[in-house]
Amino acid sequence: MTHVPYRGAAPVLNDLIPGRVDVYFASGSLLENARAGQIRALAVTGRTREPAAPELPTISDSGVPGFEAYSWHGLFVPAKTSQHVVRKMSADAIATLAEPAVRGKLALNGYSIVGAGPKELATLLAAEIDKWGSVIRQAGIRIE
Repeated sequence: MTHVPYRGAAPVLNDLIPGRVDVYFASGSLLENARAGQIRALAVTGRTREPAAPELPTISDSGVPGFEAYSWHGLFVPAKTSQHVVRKMSADAIATLAEPAVRGKLALNGYSIVGAGPKELATLLAAEIDKWGSVIRQAGIRIE
């Protein structure tokens, strides 16, 4: 595969749908395009099948044992942001993610909601840096 950088899903869909690019690793937000027959979903990258698309196998089940990669979203602010503001933003985000309408819409698109605070995000970030840092070093990946 050749990596082709895009600035978001909209521009890549302009090339994926007519076949100018062959494959795209995307989030569940493209399930609507797959259901509409514009693109074909092949597999999910997580450890288990996705409840929003149970018909899709995992990449591990498809022949690459142990494969697991997933995207996540977090809120980041400048380092000097006051703890009061950080706590308020975190609480508001967690409350919003607990709303049934929000949870339902996100689940429909294959998103699993965690809604954790700054400490949990820091733990996740450290684990991701360890995991992908190792992959980068082993593969000899360099910034061009």
